[in-house]
Amino acid sequence: MKPIIITYREEYSFRERALLWLLGNVIPMHAKVYSRRPIWGMKREDMLHRYSAGTLGHELGLFLARERLQPVDRVERHDAFHILLDFSTSLEDEAAMQFFLVGNGKISPFTLATAAFTFLVMPDKWGRFIREFRRGRAALSIANWDFLLLLNEPFAEVKAVIFRQPVANERLLRKIPQYRQQLPVAA
Repeated sequence: MKPIIITYREEYSFRERALLWLLGNVIPMHAKVYSRRPIWGMKREDMLHRYSAGTLGHELGLFLARERLQPVDRVERHDAFHILLDFSTSLEDEAAMQFFLVGNGKISPFTLATAAFTFLVMPDKWGRFIREFRRGRAALSIANWDFLLLLNEPFAEVKAVIFRQPVANERLLRKIPQYRQQLPVAA
């Protein structure tokens, strides 16, 4: 597994440095626990060249380039969550995203532990965490989606499906577990 490098800036508070340290130690453990998940085998540059502008894959490559990140094996879908759900990589947004995901039905030990820990150490953000939990409950569950299959789909349409907006793209909808059974068989 590639090493996880987290840069600690002097202006981070002790709380922020503690959360970054925890994150740096949890990500490799997460990848080991989910070792059966397929590795996407792409760097951000691959995403930018392989996928057309406007697709989830291309938008993900742009996000990773802006953030100066590379995908982490077996944790790649986490980066897709950031752009599809409108969360930056700031510590507050990272914590808020965990509450969205719990509300959305992604009940994993890591998501629950991160949400619980940040709830304890960030009491000044409880209002936001509750709002994000509710926003996650209102969205279509993405817990069992295969995001690798969605990389060549239009970013705006994937996001629209999550937030229950109308989408006519049957090719995309066939890749979404909640719609797969509802669509007529393709000719």
